[in-house]
Amino acid sequence: MYRFMTLKPVILTIAIMALAASCGESVHHSTTQCAGPLETSAKATTVQTVSGPVAGYIDDGVFIYKGIPYAQAQRFMAPTDPEPWKEVRPCRSYGPVSPHPERRGWRDDNQAFTMHWDDGYPGEDCQRVNVWTSSIKSGSKLPVMVWLHGGGFSEGSSQEQIGYDGTNMARDHGVVIVSLNHRLNCLGYLDLSGYGAKYAQSGNVGMLDIVKALEWVNKNIANFGGDPDNVTIFGQSGGGGKVTTVMAMPSAKGLFHKAIVQSGSIFTLMDPKYSRRIGAATVKKLGITPARIDEIATVPYEKLLAAYTEAMQEVTVEAREDGAVPADFLNMILFGRVPVVDGEVIPFQPSSADALALSKDIPTIIGTVYNEFTPGQEDPIFRPLALQQAKDRTAAGCAPVYMYRFDWTTPVLDGAMGSPHCIEIPFVFDNVLLHRTFTGGEEEAVQLGHRMSSLWSSFAKTGKPAAEGMPAWEPWPACLNINIETTINNSLTN
Repeated sequence: MYRFMTLKPVILTIAIMALAASCGESVHHSTTQCAGPLETSAKATTVQTVSGPVAGYIDDGVFIYKGIPYAQAQRFMAPTDPEPWKEVRPCRSYGPVSPHPERRGWRDDNQAFTMHWDDGYPGEDCQRVNVWTSSIKSGSKLPVMVWLHGGGFSEGSSQEQIGYDGTNMARDHGVVIVSLNHRLNCLGYLDLSGYGAKYAQSGNVGMLDIVKALEWVNKNIANFGGDPDNVTIFGQSGGGGKVTTVMAMPSAKGLFHKAIVQSGSIFTLMDPKYSRRIGAATVKKLGITPARIDEIATVPYEKLLAAYTEAMQEVTVEAREDGAVPADFLNMILFGRVPVVDGEVIPFQPSSADALALSKDIPTIIGTVYNEFTPGQEDPIFRPLALQQAKDRTAAGCAPVYMYRFDWTTPVLDGAMGSPHCIEIPFVFDNVLLHRTFTGGEEEAVQLGHRMSSLWSSFAKTGKPAAEGMPAWEPWPACLNINIETTINNSLTN
């Protein structure tokens, strides 16, 4: 999810209440009981990766692996392959998450109930993947779906919401689910390129982590039953922004074949003129001279984050005075908090003709939810950007674009949230019951979750979303309005 750091208190309260929940219980579709005993035998679950063997566990027919290292990296440096190991590595619990600021919602009762964040434990050694699969037989060639978490480019993790759990998708929809952690905020996007070639990629190492994870999938997923030649990247909010950004990265070309952008269309990344100003201001606030720049690698994270945050605020004011801050609301508040168009890792803006040409062959699902952060009215923040992205890709002759709007409203908290930011996530993962402190878990919603997750998995399999009980979903300008009674709306504005 995007975290709106500069919003006024009233809007911020709405934003907090709009975010998603978790209940932390294991359920199987229409029952709230556990599915049965776990199988934790290393002999039954060991899979060989290029770095070494890993062991997971089996839950109701699904093989689950958590916290597998896909890379290692020194601070501000591009990721490299992890150190190999010979002994079987236990991978049954989530690995470290990228350090990030305290969530405002920790101290808000409504969000504490609906969100129930699982923030894990922080560590800069956060390059880890998680895998859910129904088969560990090489040759199964199951389609692969790689989830990129929300939180803008500043917060979040692969485990923050219980709705991200891939068990139901792997067991009931015939796909392999992969999620991952990567570097965030100042660890992932502090641009120090003005201090020499050593730091040339520092403003984008968080995105390089994601590409490295996709390389890991390409090299290893066949041993987890997946098809490396049929990979879909998908993400919500900040995760959708990461999907859009990956589509503009030449180094990711060929590592994925379809894309889904959920409430995360983003057009404007950082101009190096301003990202370097933020880097320089951060260094100055830390009292580090250019001759001693390497000392920044050992600055305690909290001190680094504080300097980065102050520098970002100051440079944002300067950029506004220059007229360089994008006019649209979303990009305005994300200024300084996104990757940088550095000419190498990301050579052009995601909305440019070059970026569209790079991802021309990628079928795409793009959409939003009805209210997002504005209960009581249609979303004015994400929707225009999603529509523009669909329009631009279609005009450029790209592979089919499928547009949706999720209109279902949650009954939780007397329906005050409407159809809020993140509400579609438990439906996409078929986790409506698992995530019922957010969805309510009523039977109609559970059934909608079955249908919506079938749309997403069929798109991953074939490039065309289709599901029993859903209308035929045609490419843009058709729009699928997803609700208990799902309909097609051919209006360009819906």
